[in-house]
Amino acid sequence: MKKLAILLAFALTMGGAAQAQNISKSEAKSLSTFLSMPAAAGGNNAEALKMVGSNFATCPGVKVENGHVTEIDWRGHNLAGDLDLSAFPALTKIDVSGNRLSSLTVSNNPQLVVLNASKNDLTSVSISGCQALQELRLNRNRLNAINLQDTPLLTVLNVASNSMEQLNVSNAVNLKSLNCMDNRLKALDVTMCQNLKNLYAGYNDISQLELGGLASLENLNLTSNRLQKLYLQNMPALQTAFISDNHMSQFAANNCPALLDIYAPYNDLTVFTVENCSNLSDVNVAWNDLTTLTLSNLSFLQRVNVANNQLITLDVTFDPMLRSLNLAGNNLLTDLRTEGDNSLRQIVGVWDSWE
Repeated sequence: MKKLAILLAFALTMGGAAQAQNISKSEAKSLSTFLSMPAAAGGNNAEALKMVGSNFATCPGVKVENGHVTEIDWRGHNLAGDLDLSAFPALTKIDVSGNRLSSLTVSNNPQLVVLNASKNDLTSVSISGCQALQELRLNRNRLNAINLQDTPLLTVLNVASNSMEQLNVSNAVNLKSLNCMDNRLKALDVTMCQNLKNLYAGYNDISQLELGGLASLENLNLTSNRLQKLYLQNMPALQTAFISDNHMSQFAANNCPALLDIYAPYNDLTVFTVENCSNLSDVNVAWNDLTTLTLSNLSFLQRVNVANNQLITLDVTFDPMLRSLNLAGNNLLTDLRTEGDNSLRQIVGVWDSWE
């Protein structure tokens, strides 16, 4: 009985080894080509991965099922060179973040769902024919363009900290989160992205942006762009709007009932209006050029910062939850209206004559 058990164990071991060695020839060739390339810290990529032997199916970070690679996890190994993982029919997940790759090709991988190639030196990425792709992270690379025509199921896209001047995600109708901060974007197209919840596009060169139809949008960050005007209208889910450090002279929010925070200091605002934003809680319009401002009858407004404007008239009447009001640097203010503000406890920049 003991001898039989030993024979069975040996058979299973040899069977597993045989199965591992039956990796597709085309996949083995692609892996072999990349692993033989020089690594960033010396040696080759196989050595950087501490690979033992020549069986690519047992390479660290590579998962194989039924003779095909299904997952690759090569995070943070100082890998370098051009990685081509095209035509891996069973590949579902790739994580090669934190390396020094210069190019990445994953074309024609019909089952690929997740790709993380952030924090590399990528200047080109090809993802054509990856129609199952849902999560794509390419932040902190050197990309100047990305083609998303073959990614209809994409829900998460992070391309922050690259060098792109244009980005079009209008075909990504399932996109929920887009981070394209810290690029050189002059043109951003998010039309038709009716499922988009988070749009982070700060630190770019955007002067115009069409946001109509983004009924699911909850968080908007357009900090440090070149916007001159911005109108947020009929956006029922919008909760936060970070729009500081632009060149805006006009801003309006209308029919945004979920809107909580508007952060718009360091602009050139002369016009600022909010209507039908019943849940508004925080407004910061410090360091602008406003002369008049009305923020009355807002039941949940708690904090207002209008410091360093040119205000003559400020109306915050009947804001029962208003607690903090910063008026500093408005030396022309002669008409301050606070009737019905029974919770107001902190007023910064009040002079004796106002009382």
